[in-house]
This record gives sequence, C-alpha cells and structure tokens, in this order.
Amino acid sequence: MAIRDTLLANLTTSLTGTNVSISSELPFTSAGVALYDKNMKKLYLDVDQNNRVELFSTLDYNDVFQQEITVNGYLTVDAKNQPTDIQTVIDKVVASRLSVANCYLRECGVTNEYVEDRNTYTFEFRFLTI
Repeated sequence: MAIRDTLLANLTTSLTGTNVSISSELPFTSAGVALYDKNMKKLYLDVDQNNRVELFSTLDYNDVFQQEITVNGYLTVDAKNQPTDIQTVIDKVVASRLSVANCYLRECGVTNEYVEDRNTYTFEFRFLTI
C-alpha cells in the first residue's frame, strides 16, 4: 500500500466532524488554477515522491539503501473567514504521519502562504526507511 493511501485513509477518518474534508483526487490544475485553490476547505494529497540513496556499499553486493518518501498535501481556506477549527485540522493532519508503519523517521512540516483572499497550507510529509 502506498504511503499516500495510508495517509488518505487516516485523514478521511480523523477529519470527520471538522469543517475540512479530504479529496481522493490529485491536486492537478484546471484552466491554470490548482484544484485546492478552486475547492477551498478540501485537503488534497499529491503522489508519493521516492528517492533512494545508497548508505553502505558491501563487497558481496548486498548494499544497504535508504528510501526517502515525500508526500505533499495542500489545503486552501478563506483568509478572512478561516474555519473555527483550523488549528485542530492542522494538528490532525500533522499527527496523521504516525499512521505510516515501518519507517524510522516520520516528519511533517507545515507552511502557509497568503495570496489575495486565500490562505494555502502546504504539508510536507517525509518518511525514511532502510
């Protein structure tokens, strides 16, 4: 199961009862506008980005690799009328990183950007496995 699928399943459950919903669609653009900008108060998760780095090279060619998987999430809300539970939503999205198993590092960074009357939160999930 892909990490995006695990996060999607966890967030679908955890965001129930909040003012934000989650979409199973990818955050593509339509007519030059990102879906998460068009459909406010809906969280979108991008596909897994995989990066594999060799940690140890061995003589018997059983090299040890580290795999870094990054998944980005996007949520746009009205900057003037943000949902009353926006901090709870952010906390639940960040906590969803713990639903992914078999990783020795589970991180989630959050940035936000104000553009016109919209506030876009970008969540960067990062997972490391060996």
